[in-house]
Amino acid sequence: MQNLLYRWLLAVGLGHVLLGVVLAFTAQLPIAAPYFQYLYASVAASPAPTAEYHSLLTTMVRLFGPTVASWGLLFSLLVYLYRQHGHALIKPALFAALLLWCVLDSAISAYYGILAHTYLNTLAALSIALPLYFLAPRDTPSSQPYALRYASGKSLRILMTGGTGFIGRPLANALSLAGHDVLILTRSLSANSGGFSGRITFLTSLEQIPSHERIDCIINLAGEPLAKGRWTPARKERFLQSRLQVTDDLLQLVQRLQDKPEVLLNASAVGYYGHQQDARLDETAKPVDCFSHQFCRNWEEHARAFEAQGLRVCLLRIGVVLGQGGGPLQELRRSFDWGVATQLGNGQQWLPWIHLQDVLDICAFLLSRADLHGAVNVTAPAPVTQREFGRALAQQMRHVMLRAKIPAWLLRLLVGEMADEILLSGQRVIPQKLLAHGYSFTQPELPGALSDLIAASK
Repeated sequence: MQNLLYRWLLAVGLGHVLLGVVLAFTAQLPIAAPYFQYLYASVAASPAPTAEYHSLLTTMVRLFGPTVASWGLLFSLLVYLYRQHGHALIKPALFAALLLWCVLDSAISAYYGILAHTYLNTLAALSIALPLYFLAPRDTPSSQPYALRYASGKSLRILMTGGTGFIGRPLANALSLAGHDVLILTRSLSANSGGFSGRITFLTSLEQIPSHERIDCIINLAGEPLAKGRWTPARKERFLQSRLQVTDDLLQLVQRLQDKPEVLLNASAVGYYGHQQDARLDETAKPVDCFSHQFCRNWEEHARAFEAQGLRVCLLRIGVVLGQGGGPLQELRRSFDWGVATQLGNGQQWLPWIHLQDVLDICAFLLSRADLHGAVNVTAPAPVTQREFGRALAQQMRHVMLRAKIPAWLLRLLVGEMADEILLSGQRVIPQKLLAHGYSFTQPELPGALSDLIAASK
C-alpha cells in the first residue's frame, strides 16, 4: 500500500510537470480555445474580449505553465525525500502549501464565477492530501542502537543476508556494538549502506569471500517482503525463489569454505503452522496445509541441508515483529493516529507478536547456546487476538474516539489472497523451546511492549 501511495503522489507531481509544459506550448493553439471560451462566459458582465486582451490572457496562461511545471517538480522531489529519509518538516510544509494554494485559488475562482476551477481544486487537493497523510517514510532503523543482553564469549565473524531490512539492520548494528565482525550481503552498496556503524563490511557477491576466510556464523534473513502489494502467482513465486536462491548460494559458499561455520540462523515464520484456531502451538505442533505452510516448509527444508556440512541449524519461526522505524506496527497504528481504532475481520485471529529487542536478543542467545537447534518459535510468551491487540493499542494512543471493523470481504477485495494468509488468520504460538532453555523476555506482555515503542516514537 505504501508503494502505491508513493507512486500516486509522484504521478501527481510529474503530471503537473507535464501539464505545465502543455500550457506553455499549447495555450495559443486552437485546442485551448474551449478553455478560454469558458473563462469569458464565466465572467458574464465583461464585454467581449478584444484581440489584444485575448493575446494578453494567452500569454499569461503560457507564462503560468513554467510555474505549474516547477511546482510539480518540487513537489515530486519533496515526496521522494520524505519517502526516502522521512524529514519531519517535509509533510507539514507540503500540507501548508497545499492549503494555501487550494484556499486562495478556489476563493478567487469563486469570486469571479469560475466554479469549475473551485470544484477541480477541491478534487485535486483531496487526491493529494489523503495519500500524503497516509504516506510514511521507508523503514528506518531506530536512532539508538540496541544493546544485546547475551554474549557468545568471543568475537565472531558473522555473515548476514537481509542485513539492511527491518530486523537485519538493527541486528547488524547490535552485533557490531557487541564486538563482532559483521559481513552483510547486499545488492546495492549506495542504497543500503547508510545507517550503520562499527565493524561492518558490505559485500555485493558471495564470490568476494575467499575459501580460506573464516566465517563463524551465518544469519539468513533475505527475501522479498510479503506484505507489500497484492499477491499474484508470479509474486508468490518470487517470494519463495528470492529466499531459496540466497539459501542455496549460501550452501555453495559453505561447501567451498575450508573451515565451516558453526551455526546457521535461518529465518522462517509462524506461518509454518498454517491457519490455526485456539490451539497452543509449540515447536512440535502439527501444521495445517496452506500456502504459508508450504512456503515456510520449503525454505526450512533448504536450510536443513546445511546440517550435512556440520552446521548447527536454527530455524527462526518469527512472529509479528513490533519495533520503531517501520514494520507492522507502523501500518497497524496508522488509523489509530487518526483517532480510529480498526479491527480486521472478526478480530478473533491470533497475533503472535514479539518486540524487536527480543528478536535481536534471541539471535544472540541462539549464537551462544550450542545445545539449541531445529525449529525455534520467535514470539512473545503471551500472544493476543487481533481484537485484544487493537484494544491495547487504543489504550496507549489515548486519543482514539471511534472504532471501525473492516469486514473480511473488503480485505479480500483490497489485497486478495494475502487477506486470508496473513490478515484474517493467525496462530497462537508459544516459544516453548526458548522458555525451556532459560531465555528471559525483555517484553513478555503486549501493553509493556506497546508502551515502550510508542513512548520512544514521540
